[in-house]
Amino acid sequence: MSTPSRKVVITALGDVSNLSIVKTTITDPPKDHVQVRVFYSGFAGADINMRLGRYPMQKKAPFTPGYSLVGKVVKNGPSCSQYRLGDIVACLTVYDAQADYANLPQKYLIPVPEGTDLQQATALIADWSTAYGLAINTAKVSSGQNVFVHGVSGAVGYATMILCQCQGAKVYGTCSERNLAAIERLGATPFTYTNKDWMQTMMSLGGADVVCDPLGFESWDESYAILSPSGYLLGYGGNLATLTGQTERSLLWPTIKLLARNLYFCGKKTRFFYITRDSKSFRSDLVKMFEMQRKGEIAVPIKAVFDMEDIRTAHES
Repeated sequence: MSTPSRKVVITALGDVSNLSIVKTTITDPPKDHVQVRVFYSGFAGADINMRLGRYPMQKKAPFTPGYSLVGKVVKNGPSCSQYRLGDIVACLTVYDAQADYANLPQKYLIPVPEGTDLQQATALIADWSTAYGLAINTAKVSSGQNVFVHGVSGAVGYATMILCQCQGAKVYGTCSERNLAAIERLGATPFTYTNKDWMQTMMSLGGADVVCDPLGFESWDESYAILSPSGYLLGYGGNLATLTGQTERSLLWPTIKLLARNLYFCGKKTRFFYITRDSKSFRSDLVKMFEMQRKGEIAVPIKAVFDMEDIRTAHES
């Protein structure tokens, strides 16, 4: 039996005029799938980059965006019995979360513990899981290290800053001028990206032990230059064109160059990082962060909450 539903559709790549709300129906979940009534869907830079056609290996339009969601189980498909109707679950969907309902593979659902703030839980699924993978699992940031984060006021950058500070690291980073004071109040040392003062500062400190860089291209060259002799550069995006208004370029060769730096055998390391729900640690990492949020060890700032009908406003904000 079909259920009436609405969903956001990116009808073509480009400006916000290509965002539509479509009234449709959703079929009962197929085998090994569960139907979820969506409470909250995440919205961040990935959504904007997908609309512009700048997200790596993304679908062709038309498609429904939405990288993550929290919602309630309303139907179980054949062979599904892990969740009861009414259970609250989270999912890293990559697509299709910006809708009233979604049919999702049962294996990717993660129960949300009672007492967890559902808006914060939604942000933890993608942005904070990316930060956790960068700082904790990959870089293994530890007390006393100097960590540099580009885009430190953004969703992933902010989460990376907080998680690194929880480990006892000193955090530096770039952000827009309007966010400098806010980041400084949180205990980090911020710089505007364009004046490049951050490069000289980090070199005077002996270099950064870890650099997290979502910008790509020439920014990876600059980030590599500020590494300590045993530093670790983690690239995880190609957002430089979005930041500077440059013409869009392929990230293929910059990524090859980033990884090829490992052939220098000079003590420095590089890696291109990306999050996947098939990672062995993804589920356990998210469960840990749910617990951290419930205990008050981390607080996820929610900048705004939009109704689906206001999706164009969300993209323009």
